[in-house]
Amino acid sequence: MATSNLRVSNADVIPAVHAHPFAPSPDSRFAIVALGRGLRANPLYTAYLELRTRVYTTQTGMLDADALEYGVDIDDDDERSVAFLVVKNRFPEPVAVACVRVIERLGSDNRPLPADALYSLDTGGGSVEVSRYIGRLDDAKEQARALAELLRSTIARIRQVGADDDVYAIVERPLERVLRIMGVGVARIAEPTWLEEYQGVNVAIQLDPVASAENLGGLDEIDELDVSEGAVRFWGTAE
Repeated sequence: MATSNLRVSNADVIPAVHAHPFAPSPDSRFAIVALGRGLRANPLYTAYLELRTRVYTTQTGMLDADALEYGVDIDDDDERSVAFLVVKNRFPEPVAVACVRVIERLGSDNRPLPADALYSLDTGGGSVEVSRYIGRLDDAKEQARALAELLRSTIARIRQVGADDDVYAIVERPLERVLRIMGVGVARIAEPTWLEEYQGVNVAIQLDPVASAENLGGLDEIDELDVSEGAVRFWGTAE
């Protein structure tokens, strides 16, 4: 959840998606795709990892490209995460423009969340962390809509696994402000701290999915969303 280095444009870091998510709706401008839980070997998941990698190495400097295993941003939490990707319909190939993952500490999983390790929160089992949020759209309205759709899918998934009361995130203060402006239920649970791992000042927050849903279409509507692996939602009209 790092800010952008304006010397590297968004166009420089959004990867092509070598797949056809718009086949069912070719006139749509955007699609959000549920990538499923755990690492996947398919073009959509590859684009998701490429977007993460390019942003964090080229644009924000959060990661050292030479230190990455296999040359991509992968960590141990990916195997227990559900990811969502926003794709823009563009000729000749669509591009990945936004993403998020939900790290799930469920069942017998005793591994701490990143927020636990970095802020000593001791969240316990049954908790989740919203992580790796990236949005790289130049148009502010399109960026806001992409974030809203990512949040809607995230809330739908969190509701499915019954973690409404234990949702955490580590964010930069500008994103914290954006979430509040959008009406997302946010409570700061740790003050701003420089985190070497993220190369920036971040805060730990707790999210209220139920309160957030009121400003994102309503809880009933979000509970009806299909966020199973491969599910796609469309919006906008392609140029």
